[in-house]
Amino acid sequence: MSQGFRSRLMGDGQLAEGSRSTGRIPVLSGVVMTARRILFFLAVPSSLVMLLMCSWVLLGSQQLSTGIRWLLGIAALCACALLLCSSIATLGVGGRQEAELALAARKDPLTGLGNRFQAESRLEDALERSRTSGRAVGVVFCDLNDFKVVNDVYGHTVGDRLLCAIGARFADSVRPTDTVARYGGDEFVVVCPELRNGDDVQLVAERLEIAMERPFVIGGHSLSAKASIGFTVGYGTRNDVEELLSRADAAMYRIKMQL
Repeated sequence: MSQGFRSRLMGDGQLAEGSRSTGRIPVLSGVVMTARRILFFLAVPSSLVMLLMCSWVLLGSQQLSTGIRWLLGIAALCACALLLCSSIATLGVGGRQEAELALAARKDPLTGLGNRFQAESRLEDALERSRTSGRAVGVVFCDLNDFKVVNDVYGHTVGDRLLCAIGARFADSVRPTDTVARYGGDEFVVVCPELRNGDDVQLVAERLEIAMERPFVIGGHSLSAKASIGFTVGYGTRNDVEELLSRADAAMYRIKMQL
């Protein structure tokens, strides 16, 4: 296992030198979600009970004046409507928030690409399909060279825009079924499912290298960016997520040491 991958396994907060945080992942409190569900499951039966009470007050033979009967009936109906509306609104808003947070937890806020968690999830899915199809799964690991220099010379704003531009080029260079993710800092990972053979992953790596050849024009600056790119291939019946990521990272690290 290479030093780079080992350091990332020690904690999500560690980023490559010269890079900035990819943003904190919003996490919805389990207490809040539980409270919403409790509200829903309490509100529905409570509303039914109040409807029955309303019917009993309005239609029953209790010795109550007509005015009191109607007053109690209207109060029960209002309480029932309030409970139903509040529970529906809470569930609706809560459902949207949960969906948005679930999406945000797997997306890099800077580049709009997937993040580390999405890359690992897509790789797990690809390996699962590989167990059935027998097809290869490729992983390409990219680490930008001397990215700290860009931040130091041009500032973090230009550095962030450069990361976005590189991510966009990578996304345009791969198949629609491939997943490009910003793995952290100045690192990108490409997950390539359903490869015809193990050699296809090298073609993906070559396309990424070609994408880096043209300079990036950002904020009036023409910036040349290079990356160390390593790749590996595996199969669902033999390999797991951590193994393939470690192998691809080790391959990238060997390339970087030759610079």
